[in-house]
Amino acid sequence: MTRVEKVKPAIALAGAIALWVGAGGLATADSLGINFEAPAYHTGSIQGQQGWGGQTPPGIPINPAIDQGVVLNGPGAPASFGAQSWRISNAYTTGSFGDMPFSPSLTNEAGETMAQNSVFSGGTRQNHFVVQWAFTSADPTGGGTDCSSTSLTCSYVSMAPDRGDGARMSYIRLEDDTSGLRVYFDDYQDQAPYGAYGSPATAANGCGTEDNFVESLVASGLNRTKAHTVGLSMDFVDGPRNDVVKVYVDGDLVHKGPSWEDYFRWCTESGGGTGTTAADQSRTVDSMIFTVRGGTHPNNAGKGFLIDNLAYASSMADQCDNRHGEGDGDVQDGSGKHAHMHFQKDGCGKHDGDNVEHDDGQGHNFQSSSVDSAQYSTAADGRTVAVTGTGLDNGIPVTFTLIAIDHDGLVPAAYSLVLSDGYSFIGTLVSGTVSV
Repeated sequence: MTRVEKVKPAIALAGAIALWVGAGGLATADSLGINFEAPAYHTGSIQGQQGWGGQTPPGIPINPAIDQGVVLNGPGAPASFGAQSWRISNAYTTGSFGDMPFSPSLTNEAGETMAQNSVFSGGTRQNHFVVQWAFTSADPTGGGTDCSSTSLTCSYVSMAPDRGDGARMSYIRLEDDTSGLRVYFDDYQDQAPYGAYGSPATAANGCGTEDNFVESLVASGLNRTKAHTVGLSMDFVDGPRNDVVKVYVDGDLVHKGPSWEDYFRWCTESGGGTGTTAADQSRTVDSMIFTVRGGTHPNNAGKGFLIDNLAYASSMADQCDNRHGEGDGDVQDGSGKHAHMHFQKDGCGKHDGDNVEHDDGQGHNFQSSSVDSAQYSTAADGRTVAVTGTGLDNGIPVTFTLIAIDHDGLVPAAYSLVLSDGYSFIGTLVSGTVSV
């Protein structure tokens, strides 16, 4: 069993997130948003739908034994999940990677300057990757999930940023045992003596008995009937032991740790450990892999987790000096629903006058009470601002993430607001202005 396989089958944004346009398609050259709605998606296995599949090349399909598929949402599903979601469970599990579900690839990969992409990712190399998705129990009112007498962990699914072949650069796991939903995060930690270039002996210091994957429980007791969000913000920094991964649950920063760069750099089982700069490098990412590993739980068939509102992007992270974002106007989502939005943000930290407002005319009137931070990034087709903070949604306290992409008028500006109470609005500007 390899070191990667020894990681317990487990799970763990408020940063900038990709925005989708329409029913589940491409928003920009290096961002994707997926809501699994018709007509872009139909019920049944997600294999072959909108670029989903197994490892390509060589064109491996998703294992048909995996209990997964796009489903019609029942009356108990969160309203923010719309009419359809993607469901996956651990009714069947396997130790492989190539036949697991991979999401569609971005045009532009993310990673360190010398990270290895093999034949799996490409485009313009970026230094920043963000992803966020919503999830809930697919059987929130059921009598329980399939537990064994020796394990209280009954239902679990893991997911990770990946280049398309299972070379995971981080790790999240969702768990559900009817007492509440849990989120885990795993990172790889190279402890002293550190791995170093020079020879196989110096490299081996980064893959010794003191070095391993470290698991953190970052959220627990989450309501099984509600929508929750998980996100990762990844900054790839050239050199060992310096990538930064931030983990967000329901809009709150819950953990910060390293990526898996040093596993690929120093461990021979991953292809590293030679002591040479040519071979000992981390990996790129351009998509997400969803894995079901470990012991099977056949009674979970048709249960597991609903996944929705998946969004991810690669970009070049910018400094915040003298940056500014503002917008005011009407926006429309992929279902034709409208809302009026207004936001203003100076710099990255708190500033007087920062404000976010959103009213969809259908029961969600949001007003920020504290605009805490912003992150700016630039890509070939536009500039992005991601704003986070707290506020009131119809008087109820929530945290928020607002993202806007200014395309300089070449295409309509993209806009998204995600609240920690499960509400999300993702669409484009139809009148007014957005400037980043």
